[in-house]
Amino acid sequence: MIYIKQAEVYYESSLCLTLATKKFVALKVNPKMCENISLWCSYQTISFKVKQHSIYPCFAILTAFNPRSIVLNEPSNILRNEILRSQLEKLTKDIQPVICHDLQGCWLENSFLTAISLEQACGLARQWQQNAIYWGEYGKLYLVPVLMEGVTRMKLGEIKDFFYTE
Repeated sequence: MIYIKQAEVYYESSLCLTLATKKFVALKVNPKMCENISLWCSYQTISFKVKQHSIYPCFAILTAFNPRSIVLNEPSNILRNEILRSQLEKLTKDIQPVICHDLQGCWLENSFLTAISLEQACGLARQWQQNAIYWGEYGKLYLVPVLMEGVTRMKLGEIKDFFYTE
């Protein structure tokens, strides 16, 4: 389920895009809010491809790709991610590549699974203009807003249900 703070309405994730957008358009809610809801819903339909499952009790999944969900060209995204990797290497040796993608295979982003604090992860996400991050904590996966307004941290489910190995 998704909780939309401004209107205090609950929506099932699978229906979120359609119902939330139609409802808020009908209520003449700010189009920016509708855009946020659509993005937030799309961030919930995610899968992660890793070489091996995480052994860390808590971890973040970060990327520097596509700031504020604005698609950049591949060379720009790669360069941004390399700089992010360098920053992460200064904080921890616990970094592994991960590919984040939607369930339909329409998009993917190279990312990093890393054992840093939630505070550090949100700080880096802000610096790289990321709307949200994924946070793993003791077997649960969360979607954590960073730059987005009108949404709150959301438990997506069991980590094992979102990860697969090559």
